[in-house]
Amino acid sequence: MEPIETSPRDVETTATTRSPPAFDRPLDWAIGGVLAVLGFLIALGGGILYAAVDRPEIATLIQESEFRSDGFTEGEAIDAVVALAEWGGIGLVATGVSIVLIGVAVVVAHGRARRHGRGTPRWILGVVGAIINTVLSFVPLSPLLGGAAASHLSTDREASGVAAGAFAGLFTIVPALVTLAFVGVGLFTGLPEATAGAAVAALVIGVLLTIVYVVGLSALGGYIGHRL
Repeated sequence: MEPIETSPRDVETTATTRSPPAFDRPLDWAIGGVLAVLGFLIALGGGILYAAVDRPEIATLIQESEFRSDGFTEGEAIDAVVALAEWGGIGLVATGVSIVLIGVAVVVAHGRARRHGRGTPRWILGVVGAIINTVLSFVPLSPLLGGAAASHLSTDREASGVAAGAFAGLFTIVPALVTLAFVGVGLFTGLPEATAGAAVAALVIGVLLTIVYVVGLSALGGYIGHRL
């Protein structure tokens, strides 16, 4: 068989059909810097919370408040508060570290995609949409806006926009999910056995509903943003 020759015009056509990056390198570093600072502050807050947990002091506060409950004894209440504070602090540290890693991944992955002539990965567009979701969280149905922005930034016109929008919703709730996972451990270990299971089940149900709401609206916003 004779080798297939590739004309310069074919090479040029192939190069021009590649999707260009959605934004320039300075914005990569800006996103990475913002996430790094935010993650550091959250991790620092979690470390301070964990270090500040003092069981005798918590016990004194509960005793002075004349704690009364039909479901908990005073000792059980102290155990629950201590466990939630400790595991919540650990969760915030893990959340902060995860946010820093996402920022680093954006800078590295987008730079690599740019060097290889590829367009912006959808998950990076999702990170941008998640930042918009977070900033505009006070606006009703804000996940729609973040998802729409993520897909609208995409230079791949063949994509539906749903994937970029879904990534925006996912990255919006990932930090909260990390923290809540550790809080769930605190609930399970700190509460009495009779109520721990019910509390963890309620937390899981709430998390699932939140995922459906945020990711679902963001995916819908991604589709709308692509259509626009």
